[in-house]
Amino acid sequence: MNSSVQKFTKIEKCIQWGFVLLAFTIMFLWAWNANYFSGPDEPMRYKVAKYIFDHHGELPVGDCKEIRDEIWGFSYAYFPILSYMISALFMTIASWFGVGSDHLIQVARMADVLFITMMAYTVTLIGRRLFDREKRWLFSALVIFLPGVLFMGSYVNTDSLALFAVSLILLAWVRYLDEGWTWKNCILLSIGMGICFLSYYNAYGWILWSFLFFCVTILVLPKQQPLKERIRFLLTRGIVVSAITLGISGWWFVRNYILYDGDILARNACNAAGEKYAWDAYKPSNHPTPQKNGWSFKQFLFYQDPGWPHNWMVMVMVSFVGTFGFFNIFMDETVSKIYLLFLLLSAAGCILMIREFHWRKYSVTIDRKVEDGIKVVTKTTRIEPELSQKGIFNLAMLGAMLTPIILFMNYAYTSDNQAQGRYILSAVFPIMYFVVRGLDQILIRVIKQEKVRRIVYAVITVIWVAGAVLTYVYTVAPKYS
Repeated sequence: MNSSVQKFTKIEKCIQWGFVLLAFTIMFLWAWNANYFSGPDEPMRYKVAKYIFDHHGELPVGDCKEIRDEIWGFSYAYFPILSYMISALFMTIASWFGVGSDHLIQVARMADVLFITMMAYTVTLIGRRLFDREKRWLFSALVIFLPGVLFMGSYVNTDSLALFAVSLILLAWVRYLDEGWTWKNCILLSIGMGICFLSYYNAYGWILWSFLFFCVTILVLPKQQPLKERIRFLLTRGIVVSAITLGISGWWFVRNYILYDGDILARNACNAAGEKYAWDAYKPSNHPTPQKNGWSFKQFLFYQDPGWPHNWMVMVMVSFVGTFGFFNIFMDETVSKIYLLFLLLSAAGCILMIREFHWRKYSVTIDRKVEDGIKVVTKTTRIEPELSQKGIFNLAMLGAMLTPIILFMNYAYTSDNQAQGRYILSAVFPIMYFVVRGLDQILIRVIKQEKVRRIVYAVITVIWVAGAVLTYVYTVAPKYS
């Protein structure tokens, strides 16, 4: 992590905007040229945006017949709908300029294109603060040009908004590392959390870890300050952060509380709608799950559906890298394996930086005593909690990476067995952070010359970006032609 943050040079500015514009171009072409419905549950998702558009901004109730899915018995109006509201706004503006109904689906997707584009810009700012030179561009490329991330910018969904929200949260974290919890960084954190609340439940782990990161870094790290001052600082900043966060997102939970008899997340109401309106085989009580079938967790992880090319766990990893359409357009198997092999081997290098995860140091003090005129040296060990900034950050990143993975595995095992890597995409930021850190640990030991290592980082970055372009050109575009 950089102790001092330098502004981008002119060349770096060109790289930054080159990344952003290239990502935007790929997603725009993808979203505009895709078939009428081209992503998981996009028909159900688009219904919500279309309802808001058709009814001039009116928000639908979850069990509204107009948007309720006939098979599953519920609608995506039970879930946070800020993304669909922005899609509806785009559709309204487009209609003023005479865009016909045949192209409204593409217009609705432009909101998701925008979210990932803004995420891409934010990621370059994160990379600038976390890494130096070529490593910052490798980190940025790994996140932005992961095919699975670009896919989120190609169809109507809420994952794209979640990724943008998480990028704002992480930017606040890394800005804290250099500047502390200034008012600007506190406001940035609260905006990110507020948007995250209105995006996707799978990303909520970032809100939990933001709370812990915020509290620990204020209460524990500044040891030179009296505890009362630290508590006062925490309360002052914390109240403002909470107020802004709730100001952005609170209306949604209040609305749910009123509409669904106190169910602020609307999860019970959604399940009740499924029980009432879904086809019998798809009612929550009848829907088979690994847990209901009596499978062990190991059986669940390695289960392979006859229609799948891989077992459940590999399917998740492959689709995290990139599986498109209704999860029926696969990258070449060899290419997927190369992606995964690179990520796994690089991340394994983090074993070499294990000491950077510590959060408590142990200090040894030597007491010298005088007994009967003779000096006696006795060693006593005193435990002094000394949280390091880097250690706390690494632990928070590890927690933010594992939380969506654990939540998704539990959900798939107990509720809905879907092997879709998009459910853990909010973990892409810490995953790629540890990939770069791990790769750095490996290369430092293998390649002694820094100039050569810099060339290696640059080459990997170029190959990774090219991989995203080629994936769209040769895997995605032909399917929609």
